[in-house]
Amino acid sequence: MIFNRPAKPEMNKIFDCTMKMKFVYATAIAMMAVACNSERIDEPVQFGEISVALSGEPKVDVITKAAETLDPTSDLAKEYTVRILNSSNSVKYEASLFDFKTQTLELGTYYVTAENCSETQAESGSGKKRLYGRSADITLSPENLSETAVVPCSVANALVSVGFDSSVSGKFSNLKVVLSGGTTRAESIIVEETQAGVITETWFNPSILTYSITGIFDPSGMNKAVVLEGSRVLSAKDHIQLVVSLNLENGQILIPTVTVDTVLADPTEVSGEFNPYV
Repeated sequence: MIFNRPAKPEMNKIFDCTMKMKFVYATAIAMMAVACNSERIDEPVQFGEISVALSGEPKVDVITKAAETLDPTSDLAKEYTVRILNSSNSVKYEASLFDFKTQTLELGTYYVTAENCSETQAESGSGKKRLYGRSADITLSPENLSETAVVPCSVANALVSVGFDSSVSGKFSNLKVVLSGGTTRAESIIVEETQAGVITETWFNPSILTYSITGIFDPSGMNKAVVLEGSRVLSAKDHIQLVVSLNLENGQILIPTVTVDTVLADPTEVSGEFNPYV
């Protein structure tokens, strides 16, 4: 007779462990398969490229001249900050034009800005000409994976010039022009009387400019106080000229003569008058 010998407990344990390991391996393989299937289902993130070219008025005065493209390898290009922003106005990249590299970005809509200084820098001290531009919206898509953003830069602030005609020389004491305005300048600009032909220039961001001309008209001991005030809306590209002068024929002080130079309209003149004999 043949007797079936009962399996040893140790063998049962080995059998059980083997089955458990097989179950663990099978579970791991199944999870890997799910992961692989998940990767196949997910859409891959696609990217496109944006490069930049600046055009406009990077080297001209307030009065517009023919647009030109700024050489990105020039020293002037180091002054320009270029930013790429997405449709939510979040900055995705920032660099000087000189250091700018073609950017690889996720597909979507973007625009590019460029400026040679900030609004605050444009009004620091006597200020400086601010050139600013924004490109049209650019959409990176599977059909357009490479785009160039053309940023047309133009003068974004206004120039105010103050001068004193030779006719006022020696006829006033404490003659000065006070200018107030801008968006970041906390203090007024005070222009003391200068020699004829000397022009004092100050830059303001678009805003309301207020000006006052004060002094003492004192020929022959008259000591007549002069006070003349006015205001004007400043727009981008405006060039306001205030010239303090005296009409020697009738003794009237003609202050100021204001001319406005823009590319949109013919120059206009605004004048004020003070009669010291009244």
